[in-house]
Amino acid sequence: MTRAMRVWLNPNWQLETSDSTVTLRSEKKKYVLDDSDGTVSRLVEFLAEGPGTEALEALTNTEPTLESLVRALRRRGLIIESPSGPADDTHIHARQWGHLALYAERPDEAQRRLGAATVMVMGVGGTGSVILQHLVGAGVSRFVLVDSDSVQLNNLNRQFTYDRKSVGDSKLIAAQAYIESRISHAEVSLVDRFVTSATDVDELIGEHSGVDFIAICIDQPIGEISDIVTQAAWQRRVPTIFGGVGMQRGFYGPVFTPDRSTVSPEQFSFQSSNDAKQDPEADRLRSTRFSFGPNNTIVGAWMASAIVYHLAGITQLVDYNSRRVIDFETGSTATHSH
Repeated sequence: MTRAMRVWLNPNWQLETSDSTVTLRSEKKKYVLDDSDGTVSRLVEFLAEGPGTEALEALTNTEPTLESLVRALRRRGLIIESPSGPADDTHIHARQWGHLALYAERPDEAQRRLGAATVMVMGVGGTGSVILQHLVGAGVSRFVLVDSDSVQLNNLNRQFTYDRKSVGDSKLIAAQAYIESRISHAEVSLVDRFVTSATDVDELIGEHSGVDFIAICIDQPIGEISDIVTQAAWQRRVPTIFGGVGMQRGFYGPVFTPDRSTVSPEQFSFQSSNDAKQDPEADRLRSTRFSFGPNNTIVGAWMASAIVYHLAGITQLVDYNSRRVIDFETGSTATHSH
């Protein structure tokens, strides 16, 4: 059964009123509207209650000026239509609705997509654990976790899903406990496997055919395994993202999917990226046994952001064709394309 639609003023726009004008202001734009006859104020007050679309139509039919105003607001994304509006503060995603509304015509549908998605996280360590935290917070509740390590004390400077009580335990079990402590209805599959070959990857993806996205957070064998996973997923049309963290620089992306990418994984392969003719700075990105928690968090959070936007259908914010390189010392980013 179709749910009745309701209408709200987009919460990302703040109101400023004076005697004769109403200003609608976001972080990047503002509109100053003439309100000498009170038309804008009446509409804004009406939208604050989240009326049904039929009620809004009845109102605009009686006032032609309101009808043209509503059309103008719709064109500029200032009006949101959705069966449900901003949740009250007792809801876990109460503060996320407004962010989704900034980019999605149907923020409720974007949230539903997140709740219905299944994400495979290959490696729940430095970046994988950060990604896991953000996906859980965003509303993803179905996971396939792949790892073969146990929690070590020296993980705790950057892997905040674990605590001292977890030291010595399987990372998979500890990560599952973290997810289930946040989401009562979570569905978590655990794969205790050290993935090293194309055969391993193909079997893994084949055994979990319902996966909607793969976060590649394993780096052994260095450079090779990310290429293997990306290529295998590409063949099965499963979106992927890979990222890495060095001492002074890190990188992530692109999100590879045949449905949207105009580049292929081969163009960003480990061998290609270390070709000085193509990318003279690539050979500075080295694997290291040392780590600084904020750097892992930066790369993991950007990877998580790309995953969330892709799954939510907010594809205009996802880079499907370029890799971002982050200089941790300056905070600057560079885009590497092919």
